[in-house]
Amino acid sequence: MSSATPELTPQLPYTMKLTIITFLSASLTLAAAESSTKQQPSRPNVLFIACDDMNDWVGFLGGHPDTLTPNMDRLAARGVTFTRAYCASPICGPSRAAVLTGLKPETSGVYNNQGTYSDFVPDATSLPMFFKQNGYLVMGAGKINHAMGCVVPENYHEFGPDAGAIGGPFTWEELNMNPGTKVTRKDIAGISNTIESGIVKNVYPGKQIKRGTLSATLPLNGIDNRIDRPANGYNTFDWGPLDISDNEMPDGKMAAWAEQKLKSQFTSPFFMAVGFYRPHQPWYAPAKYFKPFEGRQLSLPPTIKNDLADCPKSAHHYAHYPWSGSFATVQKYQQWQDAIRGYLASIHFVDAQVGRLLDALDASPYADNTIIVLWSDHGWELGEKEHWGKHSPWEGSMRVPLAIVPPKNANLPSQRSDAFASLLDLYPTLADMCDLTPPNKLDGLSLKPIVDGESQSVRDHIVTTLGRSTFSIRKADAKLIRYYDGSEEFYDLSKDPHEWHNQINAPEYNNTINELRKLAPIDSRFKQFVRYRHYKGIVHANGELKVCDLLHPKSGIGERFESMVDKPEITNFIKAYIKKHKPAARYFTIPADATL
Repeated sequence: MSSATPELTPQLPYTMKLTIITFLSASLTLAAAESSTKQQPSRPNVLFIACDDMNDWVGFLGGHPDTLTPNMDRLAARGVTFTRAYCASPICGPSRAAVLTGLKPETSGVYNNQGTYSDFVPDATSLPMFFKQNGYLVMGAGKINHAMGCVVPENYHEFGPDAGAIGGPFTWEELNMNPGTKVTRKDIAGISNTIESGIVKNVYPGKQIKRGTLSATLPLNGIDNRIDRPANGYNTFDWGPLDISDNEMPDGKMAAWAEQKLKSQFTSPFFMAVGFYRPHQPWYAPAKYFKPFEGRQLSLPPTIKNDLADCPKSAHHYAHYPWSGSFATVQKYQQWQDAIRGYLASIHFVDAQVGRLLDALDASPYADNTIIVLWSDHGWELGEKEHWGKHSPWEGSMRVPLAIVPPKNANLPSQRSDAFASLLDLYPTLADMCDLTPPNKLDGLSLKPIVDGESQSVRDHIVTTLGRSTFSIRKADAKLIRYYDGSEEFYDLSKDPHEWHNQINAPEYNNTINELRKLAPIDSRFKQFVRYRHYKGIVHANGELKVCDLLHPKSGIGERFESMVDKPEITNFIKAYIKKHKPAARYFTIPADATL
């Protein structure tokens, strides 16, 4: 493996700070990378396009009949569409950590949104760093790691626009629900414009914003965000159109930046990662992207009454905790149609930005020698399983769009593949397609044999992890969900694609269920897991007990141990119960009315 930098004239010396950074991009990057006299390198370039919280509501997967994604559809039609692609975790942080390291949560220890992968596996060579070490010019923009921008600056030669304030045109102060609060973010280090907040009426709800062409009263949907998440701090459970242009949105700025970069003449192959923030909540987008969905009833996701009646208690915690707002509140305020309209409009908007990248690539010198990858970090549920958001073990949260387009000069036919694919597989796949040797001990598998048409599949099952020791295992159409307390669900997706009928106790599936149980992932750092009411106890291998409150008003199902600082009596009770009863099972539940 070569650690040489790309051929730069001169090599770029750049410094980065974890506050707003000004890269020497305008002059130095072009001077460093352009040379019209040299031939384009033979190794393929990589255009790595990420979307956030985008489920299968894209045309090429047919997840919603009203969606409009012509640009993603034409991208997918040029390569391989994986119809059974899954994230490693339906949570932003661990999912993106898995993509960037090629390591599953059980290997990396990244189970929630705290920190970055480098805090857990500092010796891991990230995907951008891998290409950087192999002579690629590595550029990025937006949300690639879990953050609003660049938080691991050494991964890149240059990092462009960040994702702003939760992907929208507002500032942090404008979105803040606490009047007069000055907000300082430390998870951004890209090209950010210093925007002065235009607060006219500093109250919430009813906060009036007027700044330039931007005029709005928050929340746009009329729902006080403090109802579901009083400790969240920001107006994020919101949706509605805004009279602004594409380039007034952070994703539009990213697309414009990438368009300019693709006009450059590079002397080395490039790896360009563009991390669009939409369709992550809040669903703000320019008004023109709402218009196709206005004035008509949109199709609602399929649901049934009392869907969770046959699901264990732990399932209710994941389904009903308002991590991103709750489905119950959406229904209470009769916002289901408007929310779906906001989600579809946000997908339509980000589709247009993807189209800008495709057009710029096709007009560039790199049109014939560039791999394109389109992916989302996980899905999103809009009422299915009584759930609103990600963070669940069901298909709507775990299944993702994934398309891999080989270089045009490879002359490979496009295809649709029903092979299982994991986002873990992106790292070894790109290394393989670029004829590079990846680091040892990656958990993913190369999908190149499928892309090349040499194989129908590379894995016979898929595992997705939700926090510590809750996971789903899918093999063919059989799906097992096991929660951290040992309770389970089983679905035959060939007969029950919406996961409405839990068949865990059906004798005809016993053999299949036992086969799936043998595929359960194990993290040896943990010895036991216990549920007591809505508290999750984790016994580490050294015997240390840590507890988190899965209904904590701020962190909840995010499994944050600091959620128990003010409840030492709960931790002490669980510890005393374990000491007295000495349970041998790895997963167990303490009865809600248990005493010592």
